[in-house]
Amino acid sequence: MVRTIRKLSVALTAAALLAGFAPSVTGAERPAAARSAPAAPVPTTAEAGNPLVEGWYADPDVAVYDDRYWIYPTTSRSYSEQTFMDAFSSTDMVNWTKHPKVLNVADVTWAKYALWAPAPVFRDGKYYLYFAANDIQSNSEHGGIGVAVADRPEGPYKDAIGGPLISRFHNGAQPIDQDVFIDDDGQAYMYYGGWGHANVVKLNPDMTSLGTFPDGTTYKEITPENYVEGSFMFKRDGTYYMMWSEGGWTGPNYSVSYAMSDSPTGPFKKIDRVLAQDPAVARGSGHNSILNVPGTDIWYIVYHRRPLSETDGNHRALAYDRIHFNEDGTIRPVTMKVNDNFDDGNAVGWRAYGDAGWSPERGAYSATSTATGSGLTLQDTNFSDLVYEADVTLRHGRGEAGLAFRVTRPGTGTEGFHGYYAAVGRDGLVLGKATGDIRTPLAKARLAGAVGKTHRVRIEAVGSSIEVYVDDMAKPKIRTTDAGFTSGANGLHIDGPHTGGLSPKAGAAAPGRPLARFDNVSIRSNVFGFEAADAPNRFIRHAWSRGRVDANVTPYADMQWKVVPGLADPSAVSLESVNFPGTFLRQRDGEVWIDTRTDDAAYRADATWRRVPGLSDRSLSSFESYSEPGRYLRHRDALLYVEDVAAADRPEATFRAW
Repeated sequence: MVRTIRKLSVALTAAALLAGFAPSVTGAERPAAARSAPAAPVPTTAEAGNPLVEGWYADPDVAVYDDRYWIYPTTSRSYSEQTFMDAFSSTDMVNWTKHPKVLNVADVTWAKYALWAPAPVFRDGKYYLYFAANDIQSNSEHGGIGVAVADRPEGPYKDAIGGPLISRFHNGAQPIDQDVFIDDDGQAYMYYGGWGHANVVKLNPDMTSLGTFPDGTTYKEITPENYVEGSFMFKRDGTYYMMWSEGGWTGPNYSVSYAMSDSPTGPFKKIDRVLAQDPAVARGSGHNSILNVPGTDIWYIVYHRRPLSETDGNHRALAYDRIHFNEDGTIRPVTMKVNDNFDDGNAVGWRAYGDAGWSPERGAYSATSTATGSGLTLQDTNFSDLVYEADVTLRHGRGEAGLAFRVTRPGTGTEGFHGYYAAVGRDGLVLGKATGDIRTPLAKARLAGAVGKTHRVRIEAVGSSIEVYVDDMAKPKIRTTDAGFTSGANGLHIDGPHTGGLSPKAGAAAPGRPLARFDNVSIRSNVFGFEAADAPNRFIRHAWSRGRVDANVTPYADMQWKVVPGLADPSAVSLESVNFPGTFLRQRDGEVWIDTRTDDAAYRADATWRRVPGLSDRSLSSFESYSEPGRYLRHRDALLYVEDVAAADRPEATFRAW
């Protein structure tokens, strides 16, 4: 998505690349200095970690100028302190450079405070930044939506007209939260409004004055259902998408919904909510923008969210996740992901406990041993059932290093916590639980090359069932049950010179010596969608109890499955419907249905599957029937069956987990 670029140069850039030469376009279409679009990133989220940058920011809007991605957010402080705006730029959407105070009230004579929701756009050699100021509550107050201009993306931006562009309430809309969109024909529109009302206005070619609609009006109301604030417009494949925020901005129900139209002025009828809080990840997710990588059909939603432990309304952080479209153009709901590969050289969002040394270095997160025992660093999450993975490299033979999960009460005792841990050490792999400084092993397994070798460790915890995989993701090294802890934060754990925080180890690492290295952290719930390998955008779902593979699934929950320990065998899996809890995907006489769980042994066997490497692609998954070994879940003519699978049909029995 680009202000000006996003609407016009995407198609031009793609066509030019196919033709083998760079596009030549006018200044109204893209910055004159632009020579190439940034390389297309393809992650499903911010792989180097959400939040993206250090500090409290909100209401992000985005642009692509020359070879850089730009984010312009609100500085999330009290109203009186919102007197400037920073910006961030990146060539790879991983490493972000801060550009402080690109706009300051000192350069806008009428603005005093509450600088909100910057909207960037480039046109005819100038960079424009639209903003709201002063949070006016009536037409008797001075403020509203203004526009600043600069010669460079990083500013400094100066007031363009000496006063607000929109300074009054029209159609009940408070003049805040503006978004500027330039259509393919060059017409610029501004979408804005608070207090539950949204307007659209035309901008004249000078970008600093308002035009009129054919009926002579200037302000057209377009308020969709449940609109509160934060309007945003983008265009894809000829369809106009309006997005907005619902709920209270300080509350957990803040969320994003959208509508589609064949006109930039609507009408806009709400289709669905696309982004909402996740009690395991973050609250108050909203006020978004959309980023389209030029020349591609890769799209991201850029937004703010509030970390779970934060109660201050202004403690909001920037994040982005990938968005996907169905075949009919509707948007799949976004899952807020928790990944961190530390490639940005920081550990924003992590909090250390104890005296262990934690530092990002060379694209990973390293820990040094401590003088008193164990060390812990946590992300602000609260998962119960989960899939948690990371690369773990133990660098000293007298220590242990691994993952901690369902953690509560960090810092209990000397450096303790309450929760589970899975660690690699010279004695192999251990799964244990911690209660303060006390460590209680639950299970152990041998592990070759524990020291000096990078191991991929995965935890799958569902209810009291806990499985630990190392390197081989097809078979767990440890499988046990324990009901001691049901939910909590996720983190990384080291045990250095002491055992269980109680007594020194002979030959232990000296304090400050490198002990472990962690990388490629990924945490998610155990809820998945399964896309057919041979039919992109078609998912395993249920409709009228029948198992199917369909596109454009409505409601979305029909294609969401909770992966739980197998009803007939906990070493296998069962797929429980998310929107019909207690019903499971099962086979009946070769057909596949969702049926309510019973205690019947035959039902349990028919609703149990062995999840194996994909028959046509081992990086994906296939599901072998537990009750009929050698037969697999496959789709045929949009319906699901359990059948013998010939070599030519293997793609129909292979699925990609989302």
